[in-house]
Amino acid sequence: MERDCSSTTPSCRILMLVTQIAALLMLPDATGEEYFSTRHSCTLRGGASPMNYSRDGDIIVGGILQVFLKTDGEEPNFLDVPTAPVCTMPTFQYLRHLLAFIYAIEEINNSTEILPNITLGFQIYDACNSEVIALKSTLNIISETQDSTPNYICQRHRMVAFIGHLLSSTTYSKAGITQLYGYPQISYGALDHMFNDHVHFPSFYRTVPNEYSQVKVIIQLLIHFGWTWVGIIALDDASNLQASEELIKEIRRMGICESYLSVISKYSALSLFRTIEIVKYSSANVIILFCSPVYFLRLLHYGTFEATSGKVWISSVTMNIITDYGLQNAPFLHAFNGSLLISFHKGEIPGFKNFLSQATFQNMPDNIFVEYFWGFTLGCLHNKHKLSNSGFVCSGEALWRERLSGEESNTYHIPHTIYIAVYLLAKALHEMYLAKALLEPSSEGFAAKTRYQLNHYLKNVHLRTVSGEEIFFDEKGYAPKNFDILNWVIYSNATIQNIHIGSFSSTSQQLLIDERAIKWNPYFKQTPRSRCSEICPFGHHKTQQIAMPPCCFDCVPCSDGEIANSTDMENCLKCPQDHWSNRGRDQCIKRTIDFLSYEDFLGAVLAAVAVIFLVFTSAVLWVFLKHRSTPIVRANNRDLSYILLVSLMLSFLCSFMFIGRPVEVTCLLRQATFGFIFAVAISSILGKTVTVVIAFNATKPGSKLRKWVGSKTSISLVPLCSLGELVICITWLIYAPPFVDLDTKTTNEKIILQCNEGSLIAFYLAVSYTGILSLFSFLVAFMARTLPDGFNEAQSITFSMLVFCSVWVSFIPAYLSTQGKYMVAVEIFAILASTAGLLGCIFIPKCYIILLKPELNTRGQLIVKTKYIKK
Repeated sequence: MERDCSSTTPSCRILMLVTQIAALLMLPDATGEEYFSTRHSCTLRGGASPMNYSRDGDIIVGGILQVFLKTDGEEPNFLDVPTAPVCTMPTFQYLRHLLAFIYAIEEINNSTEILPNITLGFQIYDACNSEVIALKSTLNIISETQDSTPNYICQRHRMVAFIGHLLSSTTYSKAGITQLYGYPQISYGALDHMFNDHVHFPSFYRTVPNEYSQVKVIIQLLIHFGWTWVGIIALDDASNLQASEELIKEIRRMGICESYLSVISKYSALSLFRTIEIVKYSSANVIILFCSPVYFLRLLHYGTFEATSGKVWISSVTMNIITDYGLQNAPFLHAFNGSLLISFHKGEIPGFKNFLSQATFQNMPDNIFVEYFWGFTLGCLHNKHKLSNSGFVCSGEALWRERLSGEESNTYHIPHTIYIAVYLLAKALHEMYLAKALLEPSSEGFAAKTRYQLNHYLKNVHLRTVSGEEIFFDEKGYAPKNFDILNWVIYSNATIQNIHIGSFSSTSQQLLIDERAIKWNPYFKQTPRSRCSEICPFGHHKTQQIAMPPCCFDCVPCSDGEIANSTDMENCLKCPQDHWSNRGRDQCIKRTIDFLSYEDFLGAVLAAVAVIFLVFTSAVLWVFLKHRSTPIVRANNRDLSYILLVSLMLSFLCSFMFIGRPVEVTCLLRQATFGFIFAVAISSILGKTVTVVIAFNATKPGSKLRKWVGSKTSISLVPLCSLGELVICITWLIYAPPFVDLDTKTTNEKIILQCNEGSLIAFYLAVSYTGILSLFSFLVAFMARTLPDGFNEAQSITFSMLVFCSVWVSFIPAYLSTQGKYMVAVEIFAILASTAGLLGCIFIPKCYIILLKPELNTRGQLIVKTKYIKK
């Protein structure tokens, strides 16, 4: 019965790999060893057995490493026939990983301080980047056979633990076997956070941080350089895809956007071409890589220079670019010039450089890996029997040493993590030895009992390095470690170098970058920029573009009264009430307080005019008082004239309540006082008009108005008509009194200090009442203008009220169309103009007669003129 299962689950994934291995085991072996030694590859095709190297000892440590760069033969073919995967493309960088493992074992065996009288042996298999080969190699080590018979051990077993692998995907495939049998497994490069699960991986450890730490490094780099628009390229395996998804989640949380996530398939060249097109047409200048070197080299190889140049590549730890790959063989690597690499913190391995210089074929004749690399480097025949029988020695040993122990080997990044992994394992075994928990290697069940107890000691092991750094496994099984930031530089002489430009501390979460040491790609004239939208300058804020990521926005100027005092602001800041934004919208400036003051030209002119009219009105009052007994003064009700002149004087004085800094008292009284005084003045005029009408009609025979003739009747109209205005003003002051107010909206640079009327209804009601009185006075005066009277005031009053009404009718639209201090100026002008109109039209003719034509100011002249008018 067939059962469908997802390849992402551990049990199904292991089952699929075992099935694939079983198919491979049925393939016929090759008749002999065949090597292809070229500048691009060195391929071993020896059937289904992976390349391995072993050394006997009391305790055996298994090593599943990556020595060769890539795997050939795993891609499915059109015949659907399984082929044996083989490792190809040897690189010196990965060979150093193997030699670091061997060096650590030899150093421990030669030490008297750790595991005395006990020799460590090893079985090392090269799994390159293949999950299938890694699983097959694990079964070979466990079974101690070359046929990978599962669960079958043909020798007395002394294997207690595994070291490796570099890649998370390969580490995961073999962990399914090691964890099943309880073997401790220490990885020197797997970052995937899934290994933190100690339910599925109870005896898994690693000498590197987890993936989250690397993601934090990348995010800190993006923030440091201000890169908010990035592309991501990931290999289609579980580890790299999960790392890229975790990165996307974190960068979005930090306000950074991904332009694209392009997934490279292991088995599809089409995905490479699709990725190249995406890179070419994307505006993102920064690309983050989550893939192995082999697939990145393919990407650069298939891509055109225009598509892949002009980009800053940030490579993850798993994407180690091979500096000794050579520009002569890969000129397309120029596109990677100036990019950044995240690497494990370099560590010191005492004596390792000297060991590398001695790692020649003559010194290691039984090391199959050194033999193959020797042939690859120097072009020698790969047959140790021919070499030993003929005594032939290849030339070019200096070149070998230069490539193996050159400048790159001075920065031991991954070799150091391998070195530490071996030492932590040995230190745990030594603790068991001191606690007498380590059985004799020849005893029955040694390996099984040792590996189960070894987990307890590994969890508590502490190792102090030569540099004084203390290394241990935390509760999740990984060793906290710092990261180095490297700059990949290609010089004009075609040499390649990794320059250390910064570091990231896993404990303090702090990134340190020396920007002066960075050498960017010559394509960039300055520090590269990668943004979907340019930085919004001061005075602008960001507005999200429709259907685009948050990093794609438009820059919109701030509104009046708002500022943006830094770049890329989400929202503008509102200025305080007493401040306003400057022209550039990047500063709040203090606003000046503005009001109609005596220092203003307009205020000074209005005040001067008010004073002149006040003096003139006082002079008229003095003339009337001095000539109070003359006929012209007496004929027009001198008491009402006195009241009118006094009210006009007070009206001119009211103007000064509108000029100057508004205070509580002036705001409270000015409109009410002005309205009441005007009501008194209009009532006086109405009284004078009514006096003329009563006086004319009283002379008719049988008139009932005779009893109303006299000054008391006309004077009584003044308080009676003014009472309505008084009631309106008192009610206004009680329920909605005016107050001092700040007008912050009329002008930008100024705050207008003004009086708020409190109630516009009350204000317009008071003005309307005065207007009604004026209109009534005008109508009465207009009807009385033809009455026979030698000194008839009706004509003067008619004209004065016409002027008065015209001024106040014009006042309303002018008042509503102005703002601030000009509104106050319009009202003052209306007060002065209407008051001056009343003064001039009513009193100027009388003063002319009194002062310039005294002969007309007689009783006889009055009688004659009256008779003439009657005729």
